[in-house]
Amino acid sequence: MADFPGGGSAAGRDRRSQARHLLDAMGQAKVISEGQFSALGMIITDASLSADEATLVEVQDGLQWLHRGYLDVPDLDGDQRERRGRILGLIDCVQWALRRLPSGLQLNLHPDGHAARFLVAVARRRGISNKQLAAELGTDETEISRVGRRLLSAGVVWRRKEWRHNAWDLTPRGRQYLESAGLLPDAALVEGPPERAAEDRPSRLGRGQR
Repeated sequence: MADFPGGGSAAGRDRRSQARHLLDAMGQAKVISEGQFSALGMIITDASLSADEATLVEVQDGLQWLHRGYLDVPDLDGDQRERRGRILGLIDCVQWALRRLPSGLQLNLHPDGHAARFLVAVARRRGISNKQLAAELGTDETEISRVGRRLLSAGVVWRRKEWRHNAWDLTPRGRQYLESAGLLPDAALVEGPPERAAEDRPSRLGRGQR
């Protein structure tokens, strides 16, 4: 099940609850342990990949609360300065993760524009190529590359190489954007990875068999 901002899924609510309990424990501990820092880093990573805005905000608030505790200490020793630095680093990571969410990027695509149609096409057909996208959108592959780079920078699509071609997939952020915009295709219309054309597939025949 996908996680959506606002704690819309059970996984998102559980993650937010875990973050709250962990941050409370870190605030009460005399010394924040390596395990606690690692656990919080995992929560931040999972929340970022799942576009879980509610958890990221929870973590940001908790980290800022932890950092305020170091402001009241007049002379920090070396270990305390290191922990404060790690907390500040995690705050930076969370803030960048929040900016990478569709809401933070102010991704507002026209439903009939190439970018929105690109996303819908990828949602319907996992692993679709530049050539197939160009045919579906009625444009050329240069425009597909330009739009794809924009959507990649927004974190709403993945791109991988399959043989000589790009293959596109939707990220959790992209799915969240399409759902919030009312553009997510019906599940019955979603297709699996497209079969490559014969000329695109590497031949298994030896030279003497061609």
